[in-house]
Amino acid sequence: MAASEWLEWLLENRSRYLILLDETGSLAVAAHTLAKARCQVSAISTDVPNAREVHAAASEIAGRTGRTVPLPSPGVLASECRALGLAMI
Repeated sequence: MAASEWLEWLLENRSRYLILLDETGSLAVAAHTLAKARCQVSAISTDVPNAREVHAAASEIAGRTGRTVPLPSPGVLASECRALGLAMI
């Protein structure tokens, strides 16, 4: 599925954010996945998100899933992503 189609699929139903969290196993990976898809469909397409983009994606996921605990900082999320081998700018 292309990034634009996947993003549309995700936005169609809040429960799909929970599916994303379940499939990825962590907020950091889910946020990286969402941020990467958003980067791929942006005017200047890239496959590698930066810490701000990953944090914004984590915030979106938290909002759509009703998460009430504080989000990790952009730096912490970026460190988690890098530790898992995910590319970051």
